[in-house]
Amino acid sequence: MPPVIASRFLAVAFSVLACAARAQSGAPVYDTFQLQCRSNFTGAFNILDSAFFTTSTPAIADPSPGQWPRFAVRVSVIGGSDSQGIWSGINGAGSIVYFSPNTVDSSLTDCAINNAGRIVAEQYFASPSGIVAVDTANANAASVIVAPGGPYGVLGFGTPLTNQAGQVAFRGRNGANAQAWISWSAGAQALHASEAAFFPAGPFSFLFTPSFNGNRQIAGKVRFGAAGQTGETQPDEIRVFNSDGTSTLIARDVDADPASNFKSFDNSVSLTDDGRVAFIATLVSPPGARGVYLSNGAATIPIAVTTGGVVTNVEFFAPSANNRGWVAFRAFDSDNRRAVWAGNGATLRKIVRHLDILPSDLGPARIDQNDNSPSFGGSVRINSRGDVAFLPALTPPSNNQIEWGTWAYIARARLLGDASGDDGVTFADLNIVLGQFGQAGAPGSLAGDVNRDGRVDFSDLNIVLGEFGLSI
Repeated sequence: MPPVIASRFLAVAFSVLACAARAQSGAPVYDTFQLQCRSNFTGAFNILDSAFFTTSTPAIADPSPGQWPRFAVRVSVIGGSDSQGIWSGINGAGSIVYFSPNTVDSSLTDCAINNAGRIVAEQYFASPSGIVAVDTANANAASVIVAPGGPYGVLGFGTPLTNQAGQVAFRGRNGANAQAWISWSAGAQALHASEAAFFPAGPFSFLFTPSFNGNRQIAGKVRFGAAGQTGETQPDEIRVFNSDGTSTLIARDVDADPASNFKSFDNSVSLTDDGRVAFIATLVSPPGARGVYLSNGAATIPIAVTTGGVVTNVEFFAPSANNRGWVAFRAFDSDNRRAVWAGNGATLRKIVRHLDILPSDLGPARIDQNDNSPSFGGSVRINSRGDVAFLPALTPPSNNQIEWGTWAYIARARLLGDASGDDGVTFADLNIVLGQFGQAGAPGSLAGDVNRDGRVDFSDLNIVLGEFGLSI
């Protein structure tokens, strides 16, 4: 190490050692994107031709340290079988791991995935019907684990979800089209909440799309009222329900509480393992303003509000929250471009937006459409590490009249100072920067070039020191 570097390093060494034991969660950046698959009528990538996922919402698991996460998405195959299936892959390679069993009319819902690689989805207009589980760790073995009937007479299984314990939650529908939030664990079912027309009757006229966590809790928007009282003026709340039916209030709209500044809630939420709920609301004041929030019922954190001038329009797609308190969502930016975001109330990252260039199997590609259609499909999903899955439409950078289809990507979260790629900033990263100090190359080609400006210098060293002890 050159003497001048050594002397400056020694000057900060004691402060670094003092904070080394205070490991905490850092704010990731997003500058690395991995293509999973690309759909098109012909010449598709990593997927069958004419297998499309334009309106689907992806699922994403947590990766092993330094690895990429497993990804899954529902696909529809046009022509021939007209069937639906589930595509799943890891590290940019994959295939359709499951097809619905009937070739006419059989369908699958959007899927969910856990860290063991178990994928669940509802299979309907098919025989057998119910919630199907696909085990990607065991040669994609598949079986229906929750069938029609059961203790509550459920015939439909909307929005199936799974957690790391392999438990499953869903919005069950009986023969009278009344609904309940139900969870399943090793064959045993529990009723968390039910509508007034369900048996047993509950206090809610409608239960909206649920979210599920690792503690067998279900969260969602509930509308109070008798059967049939489903109008927008009915009181709405967001609640977290335990498997015994007890619940915790998270937020109320103005119809439930005249003092509330929440005029209405979007229909979908996201629940973390510690009971926090991410939700999107339209505000009473200022009129028409919208925001993304994270709350445990006692403290509500604004993630992004359209009155701040950064996010100008939050779209009506479900948010996705992780256990670190980061929330991913779709919204327009100040240039009126659609974008994918992640924030925790203190930091807000714009991950990718309309007209950005992404790497692809066809070379540089631009997020765009040949008309005014949205350039992103479905909701986005974030995992516990902070990686975000999204589905953009792409075209050649110089000609948006050529459609390259719909694409599935993961944006990888990283700390700027993590030169070693082990998800934390430690002495290993300091040693890399110091060992390469003064070297130059293509931006990002040197591990010590953490800010990716082509040189390893004091700016990189300062980043590592500033983030020392942080992890994701």
